[in-house]
Amino acid sequence: MELTELRYRIISSFTGSKSDLEDILTMDEEDQSIFPFNEYEQLICNLIDKGGMSYEQYIEIRTEYISENPNLWIFEISAPRGFGEKFAQTYVQGKCSKLKKPSKKLDPNYSGEYDLWLDGITIEVKASRGVDSDSEEPLYMKALSRDTKKPFLMNFQQLKPQCCDVFIWVAVFRDEIVLWIMNSAEVLNNPLYSKGQHRGNKGNEGQLHVKHDNVHLLSNYELKGDNIEKAIRDAVKRKKQRSLI
Repeated sequence: MELTELRYRIISSFTGSKSDLEDILTMDEEDQSIFPFNEYEQLICNLIDKGGMSYEQYIEIRTEYISENPNLWIFEISAPRGFGEKFAQTYVQGKCSKLKKPSKKLDPNYSGEYDLWLDGITIEVKASRGVDSDSEEPLYMKALSRDTKKPFLMNFQQLKPQCCDVFIWVAVFRDEIVLWIMNSAEVLNNPLYSKGQHRGNKGNEGQLHVKHDNVHLLSNYELKGDNIEKAIRDAVKRKKQRSLI
């Protein structure tokens, strides 16, 4: 349930007169909302005040909204490292106990170029959030659902295919978290991959823009179920098979 749907859900629950509803909507449009007192709080309070919505109805809508949007708290993480490292890497690692944080003990050549390690397989984790690309609102306001019809843009940056065996991309929507697992060759040769993200990097770092009109190109790499270990090993197998062709 996106915010536009929430607004309709609240308004459609009103059982009062049409004139009362029109008055409330006019007040809502003229209201100067400011955090933490937002337009939805104002709308609900006025609906209850007019007697066209009960407190029980409000709780029902609130419960429904929270249950359908379990990932909204992730959109409130403002620090890039807090989102990319603390959340995304922890989320991925929590799916498989065999995934380890790399170290010199595991890999004598390790120097910080990748995020996770699985029996010698080097893994880079990248994360992005699905938000309305036409909105200037804060992230938690423009967060989108997986099946949204609105345009969105996710940018996976600072990709260095030469520094890892496998990429895991964590795509966060307000109602679902999607994982795409690809080997480094599949990233490097992907039509969405753009080399040379920063000036002067000599083409060794790139980025990949995932949008509403091209996200289907990643469907073959989407993790189905929870067996992330198998998906990682399968990605490595595809790379080895490609090298033999």
